Order: sequence, then C-alpha cells, then structure tokens
Amino acid sequence: MFVAVPSPTWAAPANGDAQIIIVAPLTFINNEDLNFGRIIPAHVAGTVSISEKNKRTTTNGIVPVGNDYQAAQFAGLAAQDQRVRIRISPTVISLIGPGPAMIVDIFAIGPEASLAQIGNSPDYRVVRADGIFQFAVAARLHVGANQPAGTYSGSFTATLDYQ
Repeated sequence: MFVAVPSPTWAAPANGDAQIIIVAPLTFINNEDLNFGRIIPAHVAGTVSISEKNKRTTTNGIVPVGNDYQAAQFAGLAAQDQRVRIRISPTVISLIGPGPAMIVDIFAIGPEASLAQIGNSPDYRVVRADGIFQFAVAARLHVGANQPAGTYSGSFTATLDYQ
C-alpha cells in the first residue's frame, strides 16, 4: 500500500533591477567601456589591440582568453546634418593594477553608419534623420613581459563639441 505524502514547497523572493537612460538632444552617453579582456602574458613585452570594429589582436606570444573584450561604445542625439567634433583625451593613459602600469595609446574613433567623417578631421556629420548616432573608441595596450596577474584599470575622456 502506498500513501501519498505532499512534499513541502518553498518560496523565496528575489529582486531584479530595471533602468533606462533618456538621452537629451546634444548629449551623448557611454554604452560600453573599453575592455581589453583576459590575456595570458608572454615572456616578452607585447601588445593587445581592440579595433573600432571590435576585433582583438595580440603580438609577441600574448594569448587572448575568452571573448570578454569590447571597444568602447558611445551614442548620442543631435540634428540631422549637425557637425560633431569628437576628441579623446588624454591620448596616452596608464592602466594601474597589482603590477607595473601598462600604457594604452593609439586611440581611434570608429563612427558607425550614423556618422560621416569630414575629411581627415575629428569632425563628423550626423547622417540619420532622427539624429541618433553611435561611435566606437578603440586603442592599443602595451603589456609587459611576464605582466603580473590581476585587474588593471584607467580612464580616458571622450568630448563632443556640437557645432
């Protein structure tokens, strides 16, 4: 003979977050930070580069690990045909961590189809009729020989001048 015994049920609450950012005209926001990802350093100095198209390359035996790298991503709002000057400063930064500082240089701006560069200048024209634009910021990281493990961080500033 079998007797059915109900098993106890448990309920536990969990919280979630929700957020939104409203972008005002003639402003911009950072959607993603520049992230060189995880690497295994080599016995000689080398570099890790993130391109404007979000591709990662390494030199001198540095081994990239995983896919957690990212070019910085920004988005803004202006009027169609508005001119925007984009500048990155400083042009060389240090990433500080548990070992010797690592230098980041060769910052590059990669406009999406929503911006058209004007000549070779830092000036761009907003293409989309709704005025929404996006751009990426790429760079190169100099990794020391046998760079100690840990998290390294630094910062740069993107400045937009609406003209």
